[in-house]
Amino acid sequence: MSLALQAQAQPLPPGYWQRPLAPQGEAPVRWSRIESSLRPQDCGLCHPDKLADWRTSPHAKAFSPGLVGQLLTYNAEDTRSCMACHAPLAEQTQAFETARRQGNAALPSAQGLAAAGNSCGGCHLRQYRHYGPPDRRSNAVGPTPSTDPHGGAIRTKAFESSDFCGACHQFPQNLAINGKPLENTLAEWRASPAARSGKTCQSCHMPERRHLWRGIHDAAMVRSGVQARFSAQPGQAVFRLINSGVGHAFPTYVTPKAVLTGVALDISGHVIAGSEKHIVIQRQVAFTGDVWHEISDSRLLPDQSATLSVPWPPSGRVRFWLEIDPDDFYHRETYPSLRRDLPENSAAARLIAAADARATASPYRLFETELRRP
Repeated sequence: MSLALQAQAQPLPPGYWQRPLAPQGEAPVRWSRIESSLRPQDCGLCHPDKLADWRTSPHAKAFSPGLVGQLLTYNAEDTRSCMACHAPLAEQTQAFETARRQGNAALPSAQGLAAAGNSCGGCHLRQYRHYGPPDRRSNAVGPTPSTDPHGGAIRTKAFESSDFCGACHQFPQNLAINGKPLENTLAEWRASPAARSGKTCQSCHMPERRHLWRGIHDAAMVRSGVQARFSAQPGQAVFRLINSGVGHAFPTYVTPKAVLTGVALDISGHVIAGSEKHIVIQRQVAFTGDVWHEISDSRLLPDQSATLSVPWPPSGRVRFWLEIDPDDFYHRETYPSLRRDLPENSAAARLIAAADARATASPYRLFETELRRP
């Protein structure tokens, strides 16, 4: 292969996503403190737009109170397994374990770099070599000049591939439940119309290369991916929800729940008792003993739909909406179990209580509509 073709291919180095990630080692002595830093705040001195986006993203919140509360009950090996995605740099694990030994691992101020969650270096830095996508203007790949800040960077099309995201968002088959990994997002995308049309994870979750990664917690993102259709038919009101634009199952993970809800109203607009109807869209799993079980899977694959019908009441009025509960599994299963088992008022218990409060407050409604009998 010619050097020109090699530059065009420019794959990631072997083992780029082999985790746990290797420590960065020593930065070149000629680098400044900022060039050598692993802190996202320092990266943001030259990339302020990326830092501003990242700070609003789920990646920045990946080292959350709910996670830390659980890690405080884990040994070092199990902790490393979780941190491989939630705070993937080896230096982040070192920082958290140092804080644990000092007895203050529950405090973000003591967690150091670990508190940054999935930050810049987790995707862009290996052994103090910087990697990124093709040049925005020329689409060029390959090394940039070594005279650039931090010794330049290596540009590669791998950063535009869904496989890049699959390092964290596709669990291995050996963790399958009923034949499907607990998180199966990359496989779902590969089988989708989005993949066949050339849309990648980045197309939706990083528009214009913005470091946003919006998902199920963001109402606008959900609204853009599904389509609600309402019809007032002679005998009933109908609400149909279509996975029209999500490039994977809706929702893709086991944590969220989406519920189509319909109620009959009386002449004054009050809900008629006993009239409420639901369709739950969720992959429901349970952990019993040492084994995961799938209870049901009613999620919508791309282009699939769910339809809810409510007979007309005498008033001829029906109201529909879509309820999104992004953290259903956490506040229904995970956090209550932990709060029962953890010592009262322990650091872990306080963190889980805070996480449970956030999860309980996370549901929201979309597409609320009232239909009238024709």
